[in-house]
Amino acid sequence: MPSPHNPPSLYGITKENSSRHGNDLWSKNKFNSTFPLSLCLFMRDEGVNPVSVISQDGKICSTDLRWGMGEVIGAKRSNPYYNFEKIFDENRPFLKNASDTDNIDVVVSFRGIDSIPLEIKLTVVPDSGTASQDATQWGPELVLRPVSSAYAMMRLSASLMDAANIETKQQVANELFPVYSSVVNWADPAEIFSKADRLRKALSAALKAAEALQRPFLVQPIWRTKGQSLSLCKQCFDVFVWSDVAMMRVPIDRSNNGRATAISRPLREIARHVRAMVDILGVGVFSYEEIYKGMSSGRQTDKVFSIAGRITRGYLKHRRLQHPHYERDILQKIILNGGETKLKPERRFDLAVLAEMVK
Repeated sequence: MPSPHNPPSLYGITKENSSRHGNDLWSKNKFNSTFPLSLCLFMRDEGVNPVSVISQDGKICSTDLRWGMGEVIGAKRSNPYYNFEKIFDENRPFLKNASDTDNIDVVVSFRGIDSIPLEIKLTVVPDSGTASQDATQWGPELVLRPVSSAYAMMRLSASLMDAANIETKQQVANELFPVYSSVVNWADPAEIFSKADRLRKALSAALKAAEALQRPFLVQPIWRTKGQSLSLCKQCFDVFVWSDVAMMRVPIDRSNNGRATAISRPLREIARHVRAMVDILGVGVFSYEEIYKGMSSGRQTDKVFSIAGRITRGYLKHRRLQHPHYERDILQKIILNGGETKLKPERRFDLAVLAEMVK
């Protein structure tokens, strides 16, 4: 139970290393990012690698041999500081208007210098579309927002702009520039649609050329339930980490390969990436407001797209999707000093955690 001497807390997150502490850890719009960070800190301290979701030879694949958790959230010895809901300062030089962007979920800084931007997507396995299938076919839904997509593009662009990567930068520019220069009006859906195949092939080739530079970007912790109930499976928790390049490759896979009759959300995202990257590689800046908040192509701009579990299970094709590394009793090591009593069970995850911990 909570006490004045041992207040509710999450493993590894302290007043000294995080912009959130105390009551800020628990609200419904914060627990879904503070709990994942705590889980990542626990994994790092135990020496357990996440499952990395990367682009390899032009295809998205999963491996637990690519990155250690310290490479994702910062090694313990380097004393990282975790800023929640912050603009990543390293991106400001790329922005036409320095304040013209949105916050990302977590920014990892070292000695006051922003170093790693991370999106966090806590997802349940199974989603509604795979829950009725055999458990071996379960997958989580993944919803991506425009700021996530833009940050992935900026993360890769920062790597390309490094002087050490000038040859790769030129390769990427050579792939993208011909189709970029052929577009007269980026706001015209008919023109974008007419160049769909060229845009798709150009971005695919550019991302393949940049695979050696990909870095961790989107942290996707999973929690596994018995169907769509609130009962947690015995093997319950794990973390998948998407690279920036892999995240940018998703719309290429999902853009219907020329079979669409109108601009889909994935095709719109391909066009956004091509336009923004060439702007950065060419003149050093791009307009986040105009490209990622604009370029609606007749669709709402509140999200990039969602990927159903029947699709994500192919990207997260790893034994740990079916058999997560941690059992449900890990909650007792993550949520400390009666922290579960601080939850307001308005979300399915909070309800499931509370049900498990008060058994």
